[in-house]
Amino acid sequence: MKKYFYPSLLPLLTGALFLLPLSGCDKSNGAKRYLVYEPIYKSTADVLAGINGKPTEGIDSAGKVYINGNYIFLSDVDKGIHVYDNRNPSHPVQVAFLSIPGNQDIVVKGNTLYADMYDALLAVDISDLRHVKVTRQLEHLFIMRRYVNGYGMPKDSVITGWVKKYTETPPGNGPCYMCGMVPGDLVPMAFSSSKSSGLAGSMAKMVLLNNHLYALAESHTLQIIDLDNTDQPSAGPTVGAGFDLETIFPFQDKLFLGSSSGVYIYDVSSPDNPVAEGTFAHGRACDPVITDGDYAYVTLHSGSMCGGAANELNVLNVKDLKNPTLVKTYSMSKPMGLSKDGDLLFVCDGPGVKVYKAGNPGQLQFVKTIIASKAYDVIAYNKHLLVTAEEGIYQFDYSKPGIPLLSMLPVVYHGKN
Repeated sequence: MKKYFYPSLLPLLTGALFLLPLSGCDKSNGAKRYLVYEPIYKSTADVLAGINGKPTEGIDSAGKVYINGNYIFLSDVDKGIHVYDNRNPSHPVQVAFLSIPGNQDIVVKGNTLYADMYDALLAVDISDLRHVKVTRQLEHLFIMRRYVNGYGMPKDSVITGWVKKYTETPPGNGPCYMCGMVPGDLVPMAFSSSKSSGLAGSMAKMVLLNNHLYALAESHTLQIIDLDNTDQPSAGPTVGAGFDLETIFPFQDKLFLGSSSGVYIYDVSSPDNPVAEGTFAHGRACDPVITDGDYAYVTLHSGSMCGGAANELNVLNVKDLKNPTLVKTYSMSKPMGLSKDGDLLFVCDGPGVKVYKAGNPGQLQFVKTIIASKAYDVIAYNKHLLVTAEEGIYQFDYSKPGIPLLSMLPVVYHGKN
């Protein structure tokens, strides 16, 4: 049975959930039985020593994607990073797999890749993709990832997998963490452009700007990381920046922070000292945000831990950053990630990706829907459209009529009961 958890459900992975007893009972004594998952731990040293995985490793749960030059870096949620040579988009070739448990976000600068490993940040030398090496590990940066499914990380250890077991008593006689669910089936994101070495996502929680990394340390805090020494990043200050933060989108010297209650805009022309510029409040919902400098596009979707019932696209006028104003609201089914190139806007919604002409943001013109089952992530670049969806990663050519499919990288495995 396939199970998917969208980016808005990240809090599920950091705290207690609910009790979910199995429908059957132990017939011998009538006791309820619970399906639980217990962690498998491995030493951090062994995990880092084994970072070079099998290049042929299949995709379990497609997550965030980062495009850098001719390469696609795909996070396999909580498992690692697949690397594809994309010089021929009609036939991308997998060239490496980096085994990084707990990975969800990716940034690349030059020959260094930055990736989270639960609450730690790794700097990885990728000058030889087939033989990468970790050059630095910054521990305990991402507070939201210090606990997974209710379990913490013992000193010098990392969770690398889960063992399914049945019990008549929830763990610790308390909440049953992830009962009846498969840990790690979270599926994040979409895409954007910035002054970085590559392209990151509209649902990214870590971005590169002004030779610094900006990452969501927790729901109301930005962690700033200095990259002056590229392969030896150093942790900088943490800054309070809004509430219920979920995503970061960089544009020029600004950061647009999407939260479950609105959009926060910060000036980072002084990289270590973000300054609040403006705020736009909306009804409670999950909301990735992108901008072209004049307008910001925000999708809101319901049915998640963010709360609320809105399913819509909001277009904001952000020419005056101190006073963002709503231009128009467009009704949607359950929109997720989005991307924009020129006057074309791409929004993941319904059976695929909706394409709009956005020359007049107040009067978007619907063009077509590109079919990609349960698309949740899209990036438009160089007339190629990269879509992350339920069944895999799609590439389309939007320079041609009909926006034909170029290639598809399939997800080969999903968690089972």
